[in-house]
Amino acid sequence: MGKILISTTYLMLILSCVESCFLLRTLYVIVPEIIPPGYQVAKVETIGCDAKSAQLTVKDPSFTIKSNGAVIALRSVSVGERGRIFSVSARDKSGLERKMEVHLVRSTILKRHERGQGSLNRSKRPACRFPTSVVENYEGNYPILLEKLVSDPSASHDMYFTIEGEGVDTYATGVFSLDRDTGDLFLLKAVDREEFPEYNFELRAFDKHTNVELGYFPLTVIVDDVNDNAPEFVGPLQFTVPEHCSAGTVVGVVSATDRDQDGTDHVKIKYTLVSGSDMFTIHPETGVITTTTNTLDREIKDNHVVTVKIQDMNGAPNGLFATSTATIALSDINDNPPTFMKSSYNVTVQENESEKLLLRIPIQDKDLINTSNWMSKFVITKGNENGNFRIVTDPLTNEGLLYISKPLDYEKTNGLQLLIIAQNVALLNGSSATWQSIPVNVNVEKVDAGSVSFGLLGIMTTLCPVVLLLILFLLLAFFCLTKREKLQLNEPGRIPLISNIDVPGDSAERN
Repeated sequence: MGKILISTTYLMLILSCVESCFLLRTLYVIVPEIIPPGYQVAKVETIGCDAKSAQLTVKDPSFTIKSNGAVIALRSVSVGERGRIFSVSARDKSGLERKMEVHLVRSTILKRHERGQGSLNRSKRPACRFPTSVVENYEGNYPILLEKLVSDPSASHDMYFTIEGEGVDTYATGVFSLDRDTGDLFLLKAVDREEFPEYNFELRAFDKHTNVELGYFPLTVIVDDVNDNAPEFVGPLQFTVPEHCSAGTVVGVVSATDRDQDGTDHVKIKYTLVSGSDMFTIHPETGVITTTTNTLDREIKDNHVVTVKIQDMNGAPNGLFATSTATIALSDINDNPPTFMKSSYNVTVQENESEKLLLRIPIQDKDLINTSNWMSKFVITKGNENGNFRIVTDPLTNEGLLYISKPLDYEKTNGLQLLIIAQNVALLNGSSATWQSIPVNVNVEKVDAGSVSFGLLGIMTTLCPVVLLLILFLLLAFFCLTKREKLQLNEPGRIPLISNIDVPGDSAERN
């Protein structure tokens, strides 16, 4: 007759050499309700620590830990229904310390079972779900023993065990196996936490002689994370900021993600600028890019390309990293007024002219073409008090078009000076410059009275003498023809022409 206790008697921590002196954050161990003195609760083996200089300590005075990692009870310890928790720490000569919480879980799976007993006292209610841990991507030799479910090897001769669930007979299959006779749980191959963070299955114990179920409990195998995923950029790295903005202006936010376990340094990302730090900076924790100067000028350079680095482990040298380029475009502001290409203009107009284009005034503007910062408008600020002139903008060339809209009288003024100012549709912004103006000297020419004008009055003045001469010529021709016909009728011996038109009275006399 022997006592059967389903408990964890040996735990081996499987680790890759990514981090030094590594301990799991938590460890669950199934123990008897009363732990006797000298009882080995678990054995902790660390990877990455200097075996000679590593110091292992336990915080609970009821336990001690040996240099080989064995946790031993110093006195009789009672474990309540809620269990018991204490911590174990490991520190090597580098000074780096790792801590692990040990959770003692009281075994309530099986009652006492005695060979030959007529009836079996067993628990049909499942015990608490206790987890055990494995480390992902371990490259060692498989299979690996994870749990020994029977503390007394002789007791396993009276029972057999079964297992079902994730990693065994449901997806993903072939990860775990259970020795039917001994109850030993094995890990068969490497696991990936990013694919399966944990596996859940049920273990059952049966009497070998009667096949009666003695008990069962759910088991969770937690896959501990290693830093095997570099951070990745999320979304486009394209930003826009106005030129000449003040230092500290927010340009945009670089977003990144990491597939490793949340809440660990494996996903704690540090942001840095590899290039472009002379004009921009990035917050190491939030990834917010801001300007460090107010001298960004689109007319000198309209795009800036900076290199961003993201590294996990909060930027530690052993952290994984990725780099990418971010493009920062400068949007245009109206910091450049239009400028004239000459200092003044001279133009001549004849008196009485109107609706005539007198002058094209070209300008230059460095701002973004075909925007309100570039489009010009012209205003006559002096010399046009009587409204004789108007100026408009050519939409294709952005030139100013000066027209004479009302005729000028030479006798009243033979010359004047216009002052024309060039502006933009948008107001000036971010510049101390002002709108420029230019003088236009207008010379008025006198038109002589005998000179030919192409107006309506001039046309009439030119045509009237011609019409009079034409009329006189026609009258003279008619007079000559009439005179000639009379002379022919009076010639002797000429037979007069008889008209075929009857004259009243003639027909009566012929009858």
